[in-house]
This record gives sequence, C-alpha cells and structure tokens, in this order.
Amino acid sequence: MIDFIKGHVMVLGADFVVVENNGMGYRAAASTFTIADLNQVNEEVIVYTHMIVREDDISLCGFSTVQERTLFRLLTSVSGVGTKVAVGILSTIHIHDLASVIVTGDVTRLTKAPGVGKKTAQRIILELKDKIDKQMKAGVITQTGSAPTASPVLISETREALEAMLALGYSQQEAEGVIMQIDCAGKTTEEIIKTALQLIIAG
Repeated sequence: MIDFIKGHVMVLGADFVVVENNGMGYRAAASTFTIADLNQVNEEVIVYTHMIVREDDISLCGFSTVQERTLFRLLTSVSGVGTKVAVGILSTIHIHDLASVIVTGDVTRLTKAPGVGKKTAQRIILELKDKIDKQMKAGVITQTGSAPTASPVLISETREALEAMLALGYSQQEAEGVIMQIDCAGKTTEEIIKTALQLIIAG
C-alpha cells in the first residue's frame, strides 16, 4: 500500500491532483479543500494516500492531512458510501466541521453534500457518531463547533503516542486504529503506548 507521496504538484484539477515523484506522475482523486491546500503547481508537498483496488481498476485518493484521510476511511466504511460520495462530503464540509456535524447528528448539513440523501446521512451518523466521538476525545480528530474538544494536554500526549507507534514501524492506519480503542483521558504517553501494544498483541 502507498501511504503517502512526497513530490511536486504537476496538475491541480477540479477533483484530482497529480504529484510527480522520481519521474512518475501519481494521479489521486481529491477534495476541494485538499486541492486548495496544495495550492501551487511545482510546489513540493506530501500527499497522504488511500489506494482503492478493484477487479478492473487501481486508483488513489489523496489528502493534504492524515485527519482528512481518517475521515475518508470512516465515511467509506459506511454501507452505501463509496469513494465519490465520501470525497463529495469532504469537499462540501471542512474536516474540522464534519466531525461536529456527525457527532451532533446534523442531518440537514450532511444532505447538502452531493449524493447524500436523508437516509444516507442518518446512516452515516448512526454508524460513525461513537467512533468519531472516541477519536475526538483521543485527539486523533480535532473539530470546531459545539461538540466537546479534547484538552491540549491530552491531544499532545495522544499525538506523541501516535508518533512513537509510527517510529516502531506500525502504519498510520494501524496506529490510529488501535489508539482509537483506548480511553486516553488521564493517561500518560507511555501508558497509551503500553495499552496500544497490548491491544495489538492480543488482537
């Protein structure tokens, strides 16, 4: 799996980006917010990726932040939400607002995204509300709006634990997935890491 691409922006399309690395151009579907973040052609960037493998196609989605990729993966885990719909949601609602929209059950806001009807919005909220709430409390996802935010200390400790897991050789997806399962409130960085490793061994 390609976790990220570091290279130069060659093309910025309406819904995709092409990044050149070592003479190869990688095209990735992207939200309007990611395209705005990448901003300038020929700028060196890191694009975090998610690979989609089908019988007749292999494609990439690209994200300017790990957090946007995390939300994309959560969205596409919901039945009936494919790549196109997920990217449409991420193009309509900024990631910092999206977490709050889902946790507070704002169906109306979600239905403003292309391809999202009332039933799909309700299903997204039902399936993701608790998962996103856990990730916000762990500091993996930050947000604005009315939902409670994690304290700066907790966010710092969780990020340190995440970075330590990456340094140990675990992928971003593995590290985020296991830390999401932990109630990090009041735990030190070392305690979070220890619990995460225990979950991985037990899993």
